[in-house]
Amino acid sequence: MISLDDMLVFARVVSSGSFTQAAQELGLGKARVSQIVTRLENQLGARLLNRTTRSLALTDAGQDYYQYCLQIGELAEQANQGLSEQEDEPSGFLRLATPLGGSLTTQLLSGFLQRYPKVSLDIVESDGYQNLIESRCDLAIRASSSLEDSSLYATQIGQFSDIICASPTYLDQVGEPKLAEDLLSLAWISHEIVHGDRQLSLCSPQGERRRLRLQPRVLVRSTQTLLGFLKQGLGFGIMPSFVVANELASGELVQLLPQVHQVSIPVYAVYQEKALMPRRLRCLIEHLKTQQQTF
Repeated sequence: MISLDDMLVFARVVSSGSFTQAAQELGLGKARVSQIVTRLENQLGARLLNRTTRSLALTDAGQDYYQYCLQIGELAEQANQGLSEQEDEPSGFLRLATPLGGSLTTQLLSGFLQRYPKVSLDIVESDGYQNLIESRCDLAIRASSSLEDSSLYATQIGQFSDIICASPTYLDQVGEPKLAEDLLSLAWISHEIVHGDRQLSLCSPQGERRRLRLQPRVLVRSTQTLLGFLKQGLGFGIMPSFVVANELASGELVQLLPQVHQVSIPVYAVYQEKALMPRRLRCLIEHLKTQQQTF
C-alpha cells in the first residue's frame, strides 16, 4: 500500500523545488527523501520527476499526481485545524505572482496585510506569464481578455484601459498623429511580452481591430522601462492606464488616437483548487474583489 506520508514528501519536493530544500524543511536526510520518491515511483510504475544535477521537472504523470498530493495535504491541514478554523485568525504563508508592480501592488495588498497580520506574503513581480505550479504560487494576478488555462479558477478583481501615449516633447518633434497609419513614421517603444516586436495590434472602443507592421526602435520586457523611455521623449508606446495615470494627469504624457486604440482589459485573480482552498487564500481573494476602485 502506498504511504500517504510518501505522497506528502513528494509534494514537498515539488513545492520546494529540490530534494535538498525538501529534506531541510522535513527534517530528513537528502538521501532519505530521494529514496522515498524513488519508492513511490516504483510502486506507481510511473516516473514522476525528471532529475538533472541542477533542476527537477514534473512529468505529465507527475503533474497530475502532484495535484492529488496537494489535495491530501490540504485535507490533512483542515482536519488538524479542526472545526474552530472559521473563528480563528487566518495565518500562514502565501506566494503571489503579479505583473502589476509598483504602487498598485502596494495599494492592492497593504489593506490585506494590515487586516491579517499573521499572514505572510512572497510577491513575485514579473511582466511574464507565471505558471502556478512551476512558480509554486498560490495565486496569480493576470491581465488578459482571455484566460487560456481552463483547469484554473479565476475571479475578476478589476479592469483598466490599454492606451497609446507619448510625451509632449516627442510630439513637438514629430507632430501628433491623426490616423493609425501615421504611427508607421514614429518611433515605437514596444513591450515584447505584451505587444510583440514586429506587429502593432490596435483595437478601437467599438471593437474594430487592425494590425500595422512596424519594427520597434526599442524593445523592452518591463513596463517601468517602457514608461521611462516614453517620459524621456524617445517615442510612443501602448501602456496600461493605471501605470500612466499620474503622468497623464500632470501632462507629462498624453493619450494618442483614442478612436483607434483604447481597449478595456479585465484583471483576474487566478488560482488552482477551489474546494480545498486554505482560509488565508480565500480571505486574500475576497479582499482583492473589493479593490475594483484601485485600477
